[in-house]
Amino acid sequence: MTLVFENLTKRYGSNVAIDGVSAIFEPGLIHGIIGPNGAGKSTLINMTAGSYTVSEGEIRLDATRLDGLKKYEIANGGLGRTYQNIRLFDQMTCAENLEVCFYDRDKGGIWREVLWPPYARRREAERRASAIAILKVFGLEGFADREAGSLPYGRQRMLEIARALAQDPKVLLLDEPAAGLNHHETAELTERLATLRRPDRIIIVVEHDMDLVMSLCDRIKVLHHGKLLFEGTPAEVQASSDVQLAYLGTPNDIEDIRAAAQDRRAQLGIRTRRRTH
Repeated sequence: MTLVFENLTKRYGSNVAIDGVSAIFEPGLIHGIIGPNGAGKSTLINMTAGSYTVSEGEIRLDATRLDGLKKYEIANGGLGRTYQNIRLFDQMTCAENLEVCFYDRDKGGIWREVLWPPYARRREAERRASAIAILKVFGLEGFADREAGSLPYGRQRMLEIARALAQDPKVLLLDEPAAGLNHHETAELTERLATLRRPDRIIIVVEHDMDLVMSLCDRIKVLHHGKLLFEGTPAEVQASSDVQLAYLGTPNDIEDIRAAAQDRRAQLGIRTRRRTH
């Protein structure tokens, strides 16, 4: 099983957000996608999940073309995802947030549940047990009957990932899972995500937290201006001069920016004050 991007391109009018990206994601590994702001990371995730249309190229999961399918078809085909901004059912309990994901499996037996109460009770208990088992992976079993919206922010992040696992996806897309977390919460998240690595699962993490990416991911792809700049192991990425340049600029960039700012002040007649100590 592999997820393949082939010459993937996304245009917004004359603006090219993703420019001919080709990449292969293999199972059993945690893949990171990093890059400066505006590099196209989330756009890539949204195209894969069907939230954005593809301008050119293909997305394939094994022999199945994902581009062109509806979002629910992609999800039913084995893809789970999270979002930069948390999207939980706030008024439902944590367990219910997961249980609703199981109903698609039961759609053929809905009438059986309606007409046969003993069967309905059994299936309800089975869905509950499945939800609790997933919540335990993230240390959330004690919050099973709490409303999702009442959880601390860090726990809500964990719950959203737990919900993405409810249908046992072949591909798990995590869009900035550590956004808004403190250092302790990020460390806990990193440990729990590491336990999700399986031989038959592809995990892709888009993240700005470099400590998380470098300690968690097996392979990293670096985007810059919508193009694939570099890919390799965490050590190879850290050693790449191209990656350093994309993130930090050249050694002269800061001086150039400072000189431009001084010229602008002069044009506006603003006097630069020197600090005295």
